Amino acid sequence: MIENKFLDEYLYMKDRIYLDCSTMGMQPERTLKAAREYLDDFAYSLGKTKQDNSQIRNTAKARIGKLINASAEDIYFTLNTTQGNNLLTNGYPFAPGDEVIVGNGDFAAVWLPWTSKQRDGVKLVWVNNENGIVDANDFIKKITKRTKVIAISLAQSSSGYVTDIEKLGNVCREKGILLSVDAVQALGRIPVDIEKMKIDILATSSFKGLLGVMGAGFCYCRKDIMQKITPPVCSGNIKWEQIDFTPGFMQLPIPEFAEGAARMETGTGNNYGCMVMSESIGLLLEIGVDKIAETIREVERYYRRRLKESGLAVKMLGSEEENTWSGSVSFELPTEYKEALETVLEQEKITAAVRSYFRVSLHYYNTKEQIDQLLFVLNKVLPHKREETGNERKDT
Repeated sequence: MIENKFLDEYLYMKDRIYLDCSTMGMQPERTLKAAREYLDDFAYSLGKTKQDNSQIRNTAKARIGKLINASAEDIYFTLNTTQGNNLLTNGYPFAPGDEVIVGNGDFAAVWLPWTSKQRDGVKLVWVNNENGIVDANDFIKKITKRTKVIAISLAQSSSGYVTDIEKLGNVCREKGILLSVDAVQALGRIPVDIEKMKIDILATSSFKGLLGVMGAGFCYCRKDIMQKITPPVCSGNIKWEQIDFTPGFMQLPIPEFAEGAARMETGTGNNYGCMVMSESIGLLLEIGVDKIAETIREVERYYRRRLKESGLAVKMLGSEEENTWSGSVSFELPTEYKEALETVLEQEKITAAVRSYFRVSLHYYNTKEQIDQLLFVLNKVLPHKREETGNERKDT
């Protein structure tokens, strides 16, 4: 069970039921407090803040390292997941004929960066994903001697399906293939271990399951791979000891980039966003991601069972196998029910994702009682299955 002190972090929501952290995670009270203090200090000091931004960033990297079992030296801050997903496409050496495997059902930010590499002769190999299921075996079957990268989401945005990244990672490592993983729909809600999963590059934003803010994220990259990447920007990410600043010196040498992930960090960073991300990750670590995942799984299991019992005529996305669950549950939503569902959800103060599918995305603070209230709404709006009775049909 999650301790009450952690549940109390969301008392400010009062009677609002929030089931949409896959769109936007809401910050716990301790993070909101730290954010207010940071901005107040900055404003009232007229920019001469007492905050030690270097310490903020170092603390954040240490917590991130603990979260994903990585060295802080292999982590750099980004604005969003997309920047990390573009790491290889923008700086890694490829040759004509090299192949990159992606899934056609994955989020566009995972495969879209690779489309431009086709100009350089890189071949995109598509895996056909159906019903939101992204099976590791389907990717493994597409591997050839020319495969250089597999780019994939750990958990799918539309269906919540979790791919067996450990299985995929073991095959990739054995064959010398780079595994680039978008983890934005997984981190903070399910355990992620880059060593165990053999992940080479991992990218995420902080504003979903990590309960941070937009404009702050991070990327992990294995050190030996990072050394082969040419950073897209050159500034403070060089080896300064190579530069001769002697007065009258006219010819500057071509500098080498810094070691590890530091070669990707240039200019002024989003220290505020790093601080917010760090505060929330600190809370997640304090609770324990294993405990969070267990709590989410219990509520998800309850929701899926209640949906079946309700008799609602819904087509589920993803899989019924529990080892593929991430805490996000989706079913297809016909257009004719969308407006009515949005209206009733707002009336009942329930927030969830209403798109071409209806998605509930859970975090540690969600409860079975909230699921019961959601089911009350769904039963009011959505159609029920019909059963045959002789030559007639009737609602169940």
